Amino acid sequence: MRSFRITLSLIFVVILLPTLFLLFRSWEHLQTEASFGQKEKAYLLHQLLNQRIYDDLAIEERRSYSEYRFIRAVQVIGGEEVTLSELAAYPVKSHYAGMVGHFQLDPDGTIRTPVLPDGLLDKIAVENRSEREELRREIRIVLETMDLRKGVSFRQVMAHPYVYKERSDTSTGAKTSSKLQSMLGEDRQFERRFETASPKEAIVFDVESDSETEKHGISRRRSTRKSPLVEADVFDVEIEPFQATFNNEYIVFHRNVWRQDQRFLQGYVVNLEEYLANLIYKEIRISSSDQNFRMEFGDGKEKILMLGANVKGKLEVLLETQLQYPLQEMNFAVSLSSANRPPGGGLIIVLGFTIVLVLAGGLYGVYRITASQMIMSAKRQDFISAVSHELKTPLTSIRMYAEMLQNKWVVSDEKRQHYYATITSETERLTRLIHNVLNISNLEKHQWPMHLQLANPAAVLKGFAQKYTPTVEQAGFVLETQIDNCHESIYLDLDAVYQMLMNLIENSIKFAANAEIRIIELGLKLSNEEFYFYVRDFGPGISPSERDKVFQDFYRVENEMTRRTSGVGIGLSLVKKLSSLLNIKMKLSNKNPGLQVEMHLPRASRF
Repeated sequence: MRSFRITLSLIFVVILLPTLFLLFRSWEHLQTEASFGQKEKAYLLHQLLNQRIYDDLAIEERRSYSEYRFIRAVQVIGGEEVTLSELAAYPVKSHYAGMVGHFQLDPDGTIRTPVLPDGLLDKIAVENRSEREELRREIRIVLETMDLRKGVSFRQVMAHPYVYKERSDTSTGAKTSSKLQSMLGEDRQFERRFETASPKEAIVFDVESDSETEKHGISRRRSTRKSPLVEADVFDVEIEPFQATFNNEYIVFHRNVWRQDQRFLQGYVVNLEEYLANLIYKEIRISSSDQNFRMEFGDGKEKILMLGANVKGKLEVLLETQLQYPLQEMNFAVSLSSANRPPGGGLIIVLGFTIVLVLAGGLYGVYRITASQMIMSAKRQDFISAVSHELKTPLTSIRMYAEMLQNKWVVSDEKRQHYYATITSETERLTRLIHNVLNISNLEKHQWPMHLQLANPAAVLKGFAQKYTPTVEQAGFVLETQIDNCHESIYLDLDAVYQMLMNLIENSIKFAANAEIRIIELGLKLSNEEFYFYVRDFGPGISPSERDKVFQDFYRVENEMTRRTSGVGIGLSLVKKLSSLLNIKMKLSNKNPGLQVEMHLPRASRF
């Protein structure tokens, strides 16, 4: 049996190790696939973020330089007409989330805003003037903080064009997918462009400048410049693409406008947190799983803004790159908790546990079945040995006494009668053994001939005691009966009950053979509206560990090679099978000394 257990353990290990290896590789594959998928989402988020920055900026790129004043000249049928700029409305309305306002920085350093008339138009009555002036003051503070309000009279280094391109981030290994290429299209860029300033437009543009210039005593750079009220020449205005400057509160988008060799700085100020948050929250709605991302913006030295989920645990950086021009100085990072279980990970764990449990359970079941078969085989071998012994002993006695009687070697009538009685007793013993074997066989085949009849338990027990007393006395024991008065009748199979009582008494006789008190008690007890038969001896009793085993087929308490008692180990097994058939509950208990076996009769069969 030990070698069999070792063999099954080795089989379990041999099957388990490759299975766990495959499950581990499946887990790794899921993690890798999930990581690639998450990085793809992060890259897509970065591209869509750049796309929205591009779309927002494209609207401002198409805006004419003349819109950055309170009034402007527009083309109408038949000529030009002076009207308010689209940017002159207050409160400021814009497609930009967090828009503070537009501004223009003149060559002399004067800050102007479209929402507030200036220069010769300074006295025009407008609603909410104080709020408009407060807006201009706020813009002035932002520009001064970012060191953008400085002399711009001389042409500086040419600005680089804003280029929007799809590119791979070599730092994280992310690559542009065909899906993204088809979504974003080909590379696009903003280039330097030119507008033609008409005479009226040039006059209107200068209207808001001259009085302010004269007020501060600043001379014009071009002495040949005409009065703002005199029709100006037609000339080209050069407009460069937008650039961006930011700090931890604001982003300033600004562009250079070259007008008659003078540089104007035009642009707008947006609240950094509101603008970026709006971009991110619009894009992360593409997938609910993206809600677990943490997005961070920084300037290379410190984090400026963090958006997204409050991810706990160790963070895995999925993407770390820069935004597209003009925010190329702003770092963008997407992180996700490395503790997040990859999709399908729970299934792998459940599958692993299931496989281990099924494998262990299957091998354990094979072990139990095989072990029980081996134990049963050993018991049957013992049974064959016991039957051989039980058959050989009485047959030897019968043959010996029969030969003595046949040869007339017995001269005494007393001895002759004793021999006859011995032959009869041994014959009955053989008959009971054969009946037990046949009965076990019939019960296993469910072929027991059931004959129920209405009988009084007290009368049944008295009849059995009367019939079986000689057999008990012949074995050297006294059969005592203690029968309570019972006036009820129940349906019983008398043959089965007699068979059970007979096997119980024989079992008591065998194991109490060396007892000092050679008495077998047979009784009927009524208690709490319940009655039961019992058989008690005064022998050594039975250990608790053996109590549940004695009813097993072919089980014997003693080893077959060293046993001192007779029997083949089927008596109590037969009792157990008959009790199950008749719905009788069996109960064993040590009585110190001795063992008592109770047969609790079924209540449902009372009458």
